[in-house]
Amino acid sequence: MRFQRQHDAAHKTATANAVSAAIGAAAKPLSKGDMLLLTYSGHGGQVKDRSSDEKDRMDETWVLFDRELVDDELYTLWGKFKSGVRILILSDSCHSGTVAKDFRPSLNGGPRPRVMPRLIAVQVEKAHAALYRRKQMENKGSEKAKIGASVLLISGCMDNQTSMDGDHNAAFTGALKTVCAGGKFKGAYRSFRDRIVAQLPSSQTPNYYFIGAQFDVRGTETVHHLTTTGLAARADVN
Repeated sequence: MRFQRQHDAAHKTATANAVSAAIGAAAKPLSKGDMLLLTYSGHGGQVKDRSSDEKDRMDETWVLFDRELVDDELYTLWGKFKSGVRILILSDSCHSGTVAKDFRPSLNGGPRPRVMPRLIAVQVEKAHAALYRRKQMENKGSEKAKIGASVLLISGCMDNQTSMDGDHNAAFTGALKTVCAGGKFKGAYRSFRDRIVAQLPSSQTPNYYFIGAQFDVRGTETVHHLTTTGLAARADVN
């Protein structure tokens, strides 16, 4: 499987508009049988759900350079892809829940969570409440809308867990790179995820779930050439 790198975003270039625009641009040329690989490595967070589409009354977010990108916005973007397109998302971040709220990192070089500190998260949401409410209302109902593409998310941990950071790579990214073995891994996506799980402590279990149409998880699929940052799109399926 060969991927054509389309876009990388990091630091000041990783704004919410830039990431959204890159995903939207990737949707245009891809058609049935094509695939998008989207990777995110950074902090995760939550804001209050003001569009009443979350059971826990919280929307998960990616913490980007200028603001948090709400999951409602991502669902709207998935709806722009044509039927038959596959989207594989590797997200190394926390979706902060009760565990993250009470987490206290070690002062002696211990594990560090990939989550925005709770006090800062509350302050940021309060200061920009009108912005997040507008984004949520603009994308209200997106999670219930029909998505023709097949979306598979493999994330750093379950919603009630914390993804750990590291000195060079975060724990999930480090385990992923080990399993990938420079592109030598061959197997189904579930097997790929399970191999990553085996590399991590029991306190961090990568999530694995689908959105949209049924994802092609044939055992003959080869998972390789995975990027650890940015966006990559493949439109040359043989």
